[in-house]
Amino acid sequence: MLEALRRGTGSFLAKIFIFLLVASFAVWGVADIFRTRTATTVAEVGETEVTVEAYRQALRDEIQSISRRSGTYLTMEQARQIGLDSQVLGRLMAEAALEDEASRRNLRVPDAVVAESIRTEQAFQTPGGQFDRGAFDQYLRATGYSEGAFVARQRQLLQRRAIGEAVGGAATAPETMAAAFHRYINETRSAEFVVVSPEALGPVEEPDESVLREFYEARQAEFTAPEYRTVSLIEVTPEAVADTIEVSQEDIEAEFAARRGEFTVAERRSIEQISFDSSEAAEAAYTEITSGERTFGEVAEARGLSEQDIDLGTLTREQVVDPAVAEAAFALGEGEVSAPVEGRFSTVLLRITAVEAGHEPSLEEIAPQVRESVATARARDEILDVYDNIEDDRASGMTLQEIAETRGLEHRQVVVDQAGRSPEGEQIALPQANDLLAGVFETDIGIETDPIQVGDDGYVWYGVTEIAPSRQLDFEEARDAVAAAWVAEQQGTQVEERADELVARIEEGASLEDVAQELGTSVLSLGPVRRTQDSGDFGQAALGLMFTTPRGEVAQTTGANPAQRVIFRVTSVGVPEFEAQPDGPVSQQLQSAIANDLIGQYIDGLEAELGSRVNQEGLRIALGEQAS
Repeated sequence: MLEALRRGTGSFLAKIFIFLLVASFAVWGVADIFRTRTATTVAEVGETEVTVEAYRQALRDEIQSISRRSGTYLTMEQARQIGLDSQVLGRLMAEAALEDEASRRNLRVPDAVVAESIRTEQAFQTPGGQFDRGAFDQYLRATGYSEGAFVARQRQLLQRRAIGEAVGGAATAPETMAAAFHRYINETRSAEFVVVSPEALGPVEEPDESVLREFYEARQAEFTAPEYRTVSLIEVTPEAVADTIEVSQEDIEAEFAARRGEFTVAERRSIEQISFDSSEAAEAAYTEITSGERTFGEVAEARGLSEQDIDLGTLTREQVVDPAVAEAAFALGEGEVSAPVEGRFSTVLLRITAVEAGHEPSLEEIAPQVRESVATARARDEILDVYDNIEDDRASGMTLQEIAETRGLEHRQVVVDQAGRSPEGEQIALPQANDLLAGVFETDIGIETDPIQVGDDGYVWYGVTEIAPSRQLDFEEARDAVAAAWVAEQQGTQVEERADELVARIEEGASLEDVAQELGTSVLSLGPVRRTQDSGDFGQAALGLMFTTPRGEVAQTTGANPAQRVIFRVTSVGVPEFEAQPDGPVSQQLQSAIANDLIGQYIDGLEAELGSRVNQEGLRIALGEQAS
């Protein structure tokens, strides 16, 4: 939540607080450790506590955020391996230090300021800049916060930001530093270049057997087979079970009668809304509309709003999150405009552009849907029974294959490496592949593993039945790979040596055009480009070297393709003019970095003054470990 709010702010101090949130636990140095305090807290800074639940929720939120960005679920064990647990604790303790300081200094953000910060938060605004109550409520539902809890969190954020503004808000970057940084990021260079590729030098002669064997002996470690594991699998999902369940017509009719209201299509209305800063402004606009002086659309246009800005969508009464707006909208007829409506955050005028009547479908219309609903519900219940039966069978010593045969379940046996590939190199389709492969390669033969959840209600049971350790490939097995590696090495050596020869010739007076003609290629050009721009075939290694090579000189290095070399001459150097701009982007970046340092030092001082302690027992409880 706090990160989303910071992204919406325009102040450079948003970056300062991002710095604090990702700061390592090492920020706190060697804090006092106490083991005898209450297990409801994981840490204290001064008089401010970090509770077990707050830490657990913050860590869970961070894990989910990383999982969404990476597309792979991050387990608690993986999170701890990368130090995420310590980073989150450090973040919360940094916030606790600032909150404790705010309390000591009796700092409190007024309610009106908190409300305004929420109303103007970018994440909760329409493209036209109006507060979007729907987006706000959707955010609350997605994050699990109540409105009151969110407002309290926002108040704490504003209090911490006020301290940050006081500490680092006046930071300025020296002009000399700003000028050097400006040149570094804005300097441009151009070059002409030729790409030397293996194809231009002709094929490498085929090596004889003795050469390949010698090459293999010198690099045996490069030619190994990965570890493979044979895995026994049983997968049970609601979809698979539902297809096997018979649902009678009587069951369908009973389900339809019991849930008739759920199948009813509610009335929907297409609603347009214009928000106003005051009731007086809304009343004046309403008078203009009712008098015929302006239309609803003209009022919106005069306020700089497009049709998209005022369109709330086609909604049911329940989908309109503001009760007052819902009541007014569903009391209007098609084409009518409401009188000013006092919403939760602003006064609004509404217009209904279309009305879709509700509809109660017949059983015949939705019988397939009802049947699927009944079958899926029964499947979920049966899966729980199947789950219990499989666990009981495993406890009695049965193998997964024996369980599958006894229970009439599908059983699979696959051989995979850690990347999920078969010995033939094919990718194997596996349920919850990342979690499953991690578990498969952490366990051992005969170890009973916990089932992995698949989707909302499915499970996969697995067990390792055989392990083929990673091994050295003998020469005959690796011969093709050895030959390919030898050829690649020879080509690389030839290309590099040829590039060195050509650079020497250019320095003696030959032109790049002469070199290109000899190679059967053409001279290419690049630039002007900055250091961080994409350089295409030129490659990042050559781009970096170009910015350290004087104008007019020639150099060569690896190209975008590692098998190629790039010979280039720097043709121009563009030194950007610098004009000191305290509010410019360069100064702002440096100002942010300096402010980060100031706030980091300030928090270190607060920690030393207030005292910080970590409750190891509470920490273990929060992390799901057994408390001592």
